[in-house]
Amino acid sequence: MKLLKVIAAGIAASALALAGCSSGSSESQSPTSADSTAASSETTDVKVGIVQLPIFAPVYVAEAKGYFADEGLNVTLETFKSGSDAIPLASSGQLDAVAAGFSAGLFSAIESGLGVKVVGSMGVSDGSEDSPTDLVVNKALADSGEVTSPKDLAGKDVGVAGGAGGTGAYLTALALESDGASLADVNLVNLGNPDMPAALANGGIDAGLISAPFSHHSISDGNGVSLWVPPKGVSGTGLIYGEQFLETETAQKFFNALVRASADLQGEDRYSDENIKIIADATDQTPEQVRAVPLYTWEPDLAPKLDQLADMERVWMSSGAISYSTPLDSADYVETKFAANAG
Repeated sequence: MKLLKVIAAGIAASALALAGCSSGSSESQSPTSADSTAASSETTDVKVGIVQLPIFAPVYVAEAKGYFADEGLNVTLETFKSGSDAIPLASSGQLDAVAAGFSAGLFSAIESGLGVKVVGSMGVSDGSEDSPTDLVVNKALADSGEVTSPKDLAGKDVGVAGGAGGTGAYLTALALESDGASLADVNLVNLGNPDMPAALANGGIDAGLISAPFSHHSISDGNGVSLWVPPKGVSGTGLIYGEQFLETETAQKFFNALVRASADLQGEDRYSDENIKIIADATDQTPEQVRAVPLYTWEPDLAPKLDQLADMERVWMSSGAISYSTPLDSADYVETKFAANAG
């Protein structure tokens, strides 16, 4: 197998203290015949929490190309290390939306009454060996024949960003289950993506579910071998709305702009010079660095993946990362109307 690149890293911990405001008009006056010009330029503020990764390219493209502005929106992006830092702020109305990875904590929070819903998907694996994410095994273990497939990791230490409740753990579960094993057969080690290449090299872990560019570093440095890549259609990230934002007209307008951006990212168009520069600028990289890593793909309508979300809940319930025992009704945590009405 080949190489990988970019899934976002884990899904960590406590909510950041952040002053924010919920959706509202940037103009306070009511339009009259005397100020119709001012009224026509009135915009609505939208505050979005985002993890700074290329996997969320539709957000960056919509902003850079003026698609939000075309919908009458003034969008402010707030960067977070993980979704679990931002999601509570969406529930309280300090953020309107969050683009981040999914976690066991999201399900647990919704089960306990947190007011948020998943409304869309973000980056989706195309199933190719040249993947933005890989399960990478220590090269010595691969060369010796001790580890030739995911089930051979039984009893070994596997690094996953965010620990047992993170997206990395879910993807590792998919790898193991595809080979007749499960998360219960391995020792999960909560380790950030930047730390995994060194841990693989020094024996701190035997394998790791690693996002690019760090997976690339492990393989190109000769310390790791790609053992598995996510199958086609898998997405560990998406778009989440706070309940206060859900019922506004602005929520659909925001989603419409994202779908317009997704259309610009279909197929090889995602690698256009304009899109690459937008992604590079948004993620503090050079265009050359972005091109060196394969990008994810995006669903044209950015529809949420109901079956996969339910499967994530299943994996985390079975591993103990989720404590409740009865699966949630999908209506409790997913809203599909925005993708259905986008256009």
